[in-house]
Amino acid sequence: MSKKLTSGEGWSLVPSEPGSADDFELLPPEKHRLKIKLEKRAKGKTVTSIGIFSLPEDDLKELAKKLKSACGGGGTARERAIEIQGDHRDRIRDWLQKNGWGVSG
Repeated sequence: MSKKLTSGEGWSLVPSEPGSADDFELLPPEKHRLKIKLEKRAKGKTVTSIGIFSLPEDDLKELAKKLKSACGGGGTARERAIEIQGDHRDRIRDWLQKNGWGVSG
């Protein structure tokens, strides 16, 4: 889905067209080359960002749930990436590698 300006007021979600940027190839976990990075947010908050995944939205949310549980923190899955609150780079890298995910760096 993508946001597009409609003839009425505001934005609305419309189905994406085939061949658009929303299409991606689904990859098995071992074929992924995930980058894990630390981001600083407002008020000094840190977030560990993992991505970009080639997974359906439901599978991405399920993986985010497992990572949040492994780190003991909050987080979210959005835009083909997962964000976990706090600095959990080492813990996430170990968990992903142990569970067969490809991690770069």
